Amino acid sequence: MVVRIGLRALAAVVVSLAVGTALAQTTPREATVSRLIVKFRDTGPRAALALSSRVAQVATDTGVRMSHRRSMALGAHVLDLEHPLSTIEAAALVARLARHADVEFVQTDQRRHAQLLPNDTYVSSQTYLQNSAAGISAIAAWDTTTGSVNTIVAIVDSGYRPHADLAGRILPGYDFISDAKAANDGDGRDPDASDPGDWIDPADTSDPHFQGCDVEPSSWHGTAVAGIVAANANNGQWLAGIDWAAKILPVRVLGKCGGDDSDILDGVAWAAGLPVPGVPPNPYPAQVINLSLGGSGDCPAAYLSVFNAALAHGVTKAIVASAGNDSGDVANSAPANCPQAIAVAATSKSGALEGYSNFGAGVTLSAPGGSNFVPANDTIVFLSNTGATTPAADSFDAGAGTSFSAPMVSGVVSLMLSVAPNLTAAQVRSLLTTSAKPFPAFSSCNTSICGAGIVDANAAVHAAMTGAATFNVQGLWWAAGGTESGWGINFAHPDNRVFATWYTYDTAGKAWWLSMLADRTPGNPNAYAGRINVDSGPPFNNFVGKGVPVDVGSGTLTFTDANNGSFSYTVNGTAQIKTISRYNLGTGPQPTCTYSATTPNFAAATNYQDLWWVANGAEDGWGINFAHQGNTVFATWYTYDVDGTPLWLSALAPLVAGTTNVYSGALYRTAGPRFDAYVGPPASKTIVGTATLTFSDGNHATFAYNTNGAGSLPSVSPPQSKQVTRFPFGPAGGTLCQ
Repeated sequence: MVVRIGLRALAAVVVSLAVGTALAQTTPREATVSRLIVKFRDTGPRAALALSSRVAQVATDTGVRMSHRRSMALGAHVLDLEHPLSTIEAAALVARLARHADVEFVQTDQRRHAQLLPNDTYVSSQTYLQNSAAGISAIAAWDTTTGSVNTIVAIVDSGYRPHADLAGRILPGYDFISDAKAANDGDGRDPDASDPGDWIDPADTSDPHFQGCDVEPSSWHGTAVAGIVAANANNGQWLAGIDWAAKILPVRVLGKCGGDDSDILDGVAWAAGLPVPGVPPNPYPAQVINLSLGGSGDCPAAYLSVFNAALAHGVTKAIVASAGNDSGDVANSAPANCPQAIAVAATSKSGALEGYSNFGAGVTLSAPGGSNFVPANDTIVFLSNTGATTPAADSFDAGAGTSFSAPMVSGVVSLMLSVAPNLTAAQVRSLLTTSAKPFPAFSSCNTSICGAGIVDANAAVHAAMTGAATFNVQGLWWAAGGTESGWGINFAHPDNRVFATWYTYDTAGKAWWLSMLADRTPGNPNAYAGRINVDSGPPFNNFVGKGVPVDVGSGTLTFTDANNGSFSYTVNGTAQIKTISRYNLGTGPQPTCTYSATTPNFAAATNYQDLWWVANGAEDGWGINFAHQGNTVFATWYTYDVDGTPLWLSALAPLVAGTTNVYSGALYRTAGPRFDAYVGPPASKTIVGTATLTFSDGNHATFAYNTNGAGSLPSVSPPQSKQVTRFPFGPAGGTLCQ
């Protein structure tokens, strides 16, 4: 039997408010950091050095040029950065300096303002945003994040109106209403998700098609729900959404007199990125799906199936549903009673359960829903339209219902994903509930009927920042799918930093390497940012002295999982982004790499995947990365040519027959397309010698090589040898692959 789902989460009381005048939306500029506050240690080996020498030393150690600006009270100093950094880059630099042996403390010289409060015309009426005992503390959360354009929230509802306060936020959606009469737009399913109106007039009530439906004006319900999540904020007009940047994916499933399960289920599946017969693929699958709709009954098997598939598909992290407005047990309200749904009940401005709201053990948590008493003194304001039937002018109204509670939670999840996009669905649910506000004293709510508490945007965002899953990325990576074969990037990954060595080609096509020490960013535990250096140094065959780094730009690594990510960079003024994935040698299973805060027993290790260098830094400035699968080591040696410019050589070294610890193979020099325009013929390789690795244990090896005079390199014969060990990134701890 087909069950029609009505707009039961929309309350009967709607109070009309004045219509504001549209103002131009402003685009905020990206913040940058140009100064640091640093306090050097009063004791230690560098305490007696001149201040200028200490500044120069930390600049050299971090690869970021800086100078002394002035001294402060109590011995701190203001340092100017030669080039402004983005907030992500600055946070990474601060994290790196905080671990410096000569630094007592460091912070950005940040400009402070009154607590961030948007200037939207009627934001003062949005009391649910406040940092009160019963508010959702969105205002406090905005001091950490206002959202991300990379987050998509699907509003599975009545469609949308192109309201001025949603300008620039609506993605191409889809109209899933199959019945032309209910759709009220002249046809059935189509790619136009706009809302033509869902009014029921007296003539409709005599139509058997709308039997049981009451006379009512158009609700503009999808627009109201979308605005709570994502109304443009700080633009001097209308209202403030919870997420100021997220995109809205409108999925129209509700028309005149509600919507059918079959349409709603297809709409949810499509929103999650699943295929739907007869409908084009969704190019914008949503991380959050909001369902401010419901009907009576148990959770149907079809909902269980679609919800499971939507979450298993991997993009969608939360399906948020309104608990319903029947003053009864949510166990009897679908789809909120489906176990995969985050069911949201409605609370009042005092934190009590609203009288209309459903409740019960199946509620996940609560959020403000507004009062349905008249005169209303506790309502939710939302975007709307003045048309009683067909669309007219933009407006906003006020009302109550769990329809408004659900998008508050969806907006909070969107903020969480802006700082921790790799959260799993299970983590989102756990962090939402464990960070929820306790119900105020004397509230009619408790955790047995209203869920874990009242959603707390500020606490949830901070919980997401510290509770997200992280993974180790140590090893060799390349352009995803081998689309740019011939270059690669090696990662050594000790805890909260990544040392990246990028093997590519300069503007002349010569083998060229760059390096970056990138620190974990505060907003995303799987993103790392730092400065990019190009080194010059002594020639590989006569290494006397050390490498000298020159800052040429910045980079950010963002990982979606342990095997996929992106590398964005600016080098010598050229800004690009590359999709990268872990490289598979095909000679055995990929090792699993794990960081330990206590130093692992490297000597006992049988997998050598790591960054190695000459023991004790005796030849500081070059190194060799090993990727190790099965009985093969792929070695990438970054060093210097005879003219002191960067040079890298590589060797695919299989285990030598009859040995258990010796790996040997041809040594190659590679040439290829320039790094900033990687097109044209693929990279070419020239055999320039032989490399042999002999491991005495898991932490000590001899690297022996010869060159044959090919590839514009001098001949090295007999072979030279270097004693190498794993590179230590700190006094303790390390990453071991096995």
